[in-house]
Amino acid sequence: MKLKNRLVRSATFEAMATDDGKVTNAQVELYRTLAEGGVGLIITGHAAVHLGWSAGRHMTRISDDSFIPLVRKIARAVHEVGNNCRVVLQLTQFGRQCGIQCLKPLVEPVAPSAVYDTLFKRTPRELTSEEIDEIIECFSQAILRARQAEFDGVQLHAAHGYLLSSFLSPHTNRREDEYGGSTQGHAMIMKEIYERATRKVGDDFPILVKINSDDLFPGGIDANEATRIAEELARIGYTAIEVSGGTWEAITRSKEELGWKPVLLPESKVGIKTKEQEAYFWEAAKRIKKKVAIPIILVGGIKSIDKIEEILKEGSVDFCSMARSLIREPDLPNRWLQGMGSETAKCKSCNACIPIDEPLKCKGN
Repeated sequence: MKLKNRLVRSATFEAMATDDGKVTNAQVELYRTLAEGGVGLIITGHAAVHLGWSAGRHMTRISDDSFIPLVRKIARAVHEVGNNCRVVLQLTQFGRQCGIQCLKPLVEPVAPSAVYDTLFKRTPRELTSEEIDEIIECFSQAILRARQAEFDGVQLHAAHGYLLSSFLSPHTNRREDEYGGSTQGHAMIMKEIYERATRKVGDDFPILVKINSDDLFPGGIDANEATRIAEELARIGYTAIEVSGGTWEAITRSKEELGWKPVLLPESKVGIKTKEQEAYFWEAAKRIKKKVAIPIILVGGIKSIDKIEEILKEGSVDFCSMARSLIREPDLPNRWLQGMGSETAKCKSCNACIPIDEPLKCKGN
């Protein structure tokens, strides 16, 4: 997959689908507008591969073949713009982090291990080996459906504490079978998804992955473990790695313990005020890039064209990814290309746009 520039629109939940997971016209127009704005690659908000294991309200579904014509509308809307913008479908399941956004009564938190969750104050049920195999099949089938729906690729959401992320993290994965015990064991589900999917779609369909560089609490993924995970994913065959960090559970930790991480503070009004505060996962991405040959995508508080140029010119990252800034200003890439307007996005980094009870939108505009 060739991209026309090094700007990626990172995935963020839209909350625009119907309650039964059908794509709406509002979603189609959202992605058409993003494509028109000039970004090189769009990663959609996450789509559920199965109704169980916690699919969200107003969350796009790709859980059976009936959804293929619906999600195809998004891919075609992007391609019909005609400016060589590419689009990949992000795939996920909530797992242990099913909460107020999840469908009811199908709210059963599940995880690789039964580890208490301090955010939801509960212990998820440990998945059986048979259920893990079913999850692998669901993801591989969803990858096939994404190809049939004319997407340019997929991204597996294995960050932020969701189901796949909970397998990669030593904090939430304490299994003693083949899916636990080591970095390779934690990544076994990722290996089996990739291998089963490529048997269905071939090895020429890009399968990207998003991972945590740091879970931001003791006993979870840190920079060293993230590097080992990235090496394993590159060895498996994944096309590119997007480097992020944090989980929803980490919100319950104090700011003094976590350090300054505005991405984890949706109620915070602190925001990002200087270029030095941007790209807060950059150092971790640098470490990963030294160990893998596949492209690295950096996300996290990137707002200014000067910072993007600094990151890319150093060569430690291949692509820069933005989400919040493009919610408020979807045409920002075009304006930067034309030398028009502000060199820094107007986004206040308040995270008030995170959709809970209403669709994705900038509330500061």
